[in-house]
Amino acid sequence: MNTAMVVGGGGFQGLPVLRGLHAIGWRVVIADSVSESLNRFEADAFHLMPLVKSQEAFRAELISAAKQHEIRGVFPTTMFDLPALAALRPELEGMGLAVFVSTPELVDLLSDKARTMSAAAAAGLPVLPIVGPDQDGISWPLIGKPRHGWGGLGIVAVSSWEEWQRKRREVSPDAYLWQPLLAEFVEWSVDFAVRPDGHCSPMVCRRRLRASGGFAVVSEMVHDAAVSGLAGDAATWLRSIGACGLFNIQFLQEPNGALWLNDINPRPGTSSVCALSAGANLVAFLVSGAEMSAPVPGLVVRTLAERFLPRLNGQIEGVVFDLDETLICQKSWMRAKLGCVLANLQESMEPEILARLRLEALRIVDEGPWPQLIDLALARTGLGADHARGLIELWRGADPGAVVVHQDALALMRAVKARDIPVALLSDNPAASQRQKIARLPVGMTFDAVVLTDTLSAPKPDARGFVEVAERLHLSAEKLLMVGDSPWRDALGALRAGYAGAVIVKRDGGMSNPLRELFEEEFPDSKGRTAWLDSLYGVDRILELS
Repeated sequence: MNTAMVVGGGGFQGLPVLRGLHAIGWRVVIADSVSESLNRFEADAFHLMPLVKSQEAFRAELISAAKQHEIRGVFPTTMFDLPALAALRPELEGMGLAVFVSTPELVDLLSDKARTMSAAAAAGLPVLPIVGPDQDGISWPLIGKPRHGWGGLGIVAVSSWEEWQRKRREVSPDAYLWQPLLAEFVEWSVDFAVRPDGHCSPMVCRRRLRASGGFAVVSEMVHDAAVSGLAGDAATWLRSIGACGLFNIQFLQEPNGALWLNDINPRPGTSSVCALSAGANLVAFLVSGAEMSAPVPGLVVRTLAERFLPRLNGQIEGVVFDLDETLICQKSWMRAKLGCVLANLQESMEPEILARLRLEALRIVDEGPWPQLIDLALARTGLGADHARGLIELWRGADPGAVVVHQDALALMRAVKARDIPVALLSDNPAASQRQKIARLPVGMTFDAVVLTDTLSAPKPDARGFVEVAERLHLSAEKLLMVGDSPWRDALGALRAGYAGAVIVKRDGGMSNPLRELFEEEFPDSKGRTAWLDSLYGVDRILELS
């Protein structure tokens, strides 16, 4: 598995990189100086960094982290880490890493808004006049942006000469980029990427409809020829002076259609994740060499989401995992087995009938009921029940040869193992099939104990399997945490066996779709001991809370 390091990636700027990499199956390490980094709860691993101003310490830790995590790609995300990574790029590339950052000269230019706008104007790009509040004959109002600021912070608006006389005691005019303040405009944000070889992605345009705290929270993904063309001109200029990596540029459009370049960021923007949500993966464009799909037009709405990790009683000394839909994608396994079965029928069944059988079987794999897969697929296809026995034998003998592992589960297992905490597997379903899957788990996904409930005739939530795990780990049940996808099997069985608690992960497309209110109403004692989550990233933090 490929691994990338997202430097300074704990905030909103890191999200488009993190999620873009996850979308193509890359492992992501967040390297940040803030220990309570938000994105560590969505990443595969977290590496605490010294402040970038401690240059030698930062360099040494970055190189150490790259070796420790077997990094292949490095992404900057903030104006703090950009200069350092730009300076370190030759050394890191010498280690075999791909570093998606512009040249030091371009990073230095774009870190100063006044120099940036002056250079853009000299390159022929439309820029609002650069003025000074002490100039004669200027038109008010003015807007002042900190020359070395970012994130929309510290902006000053001055409506008149008289107001400027009052504010100048607090504001140094030379520390700001001063331009006319437009009375009415539409704000456009354009994201694009430039590969190290200079190849540029298509422009991804979005109209900012609503911002909160400087972050675009409602945006419209729409292709606008004028905006896209002007952004392309800006990208061409930037490529000619050392651009590389992810970029976000912003335009203001007046009611008469006039467009003005407003800002250039040689990094992902705080809302650049909108491009990914519309189907345009700029990170994949950078690392894969493939061309990028155009974004789907539409509205992107961003809201905050909450995750609750309960504080469990006592120290967790062992973690027990379920297999199907917790560690691996069961539907992918079943689809692969179905492919093996159908491959054996190509010579004995008409192509049209085989195609219908495949479609009906896939429908049951996705919708259920799984125990009736073969019988129901035959009936829906119009085939007789006499085919069932042969298909069942083919199904039992089918060996897909690979499993699809949920990346967040692998990340959690690695985090648990890194703490020298033993891990176990407790799984239902026929033992022969489960052993097939276990044998195909990736290197490193090993267990200190494996209990298959089929061999005990004690399917979950029977407590016997849970107790057996505790005995094999030589730990008391109250020291164990169960991780599964079913509250009715995994959580209930764990709590009945006396486990400290359970984590229930809800998988997209999973067969289990429990109603939390129903379960908690029936088992109210589970509330403080069960976490209900959409992802296992960051769940290792429960081990610190207990």
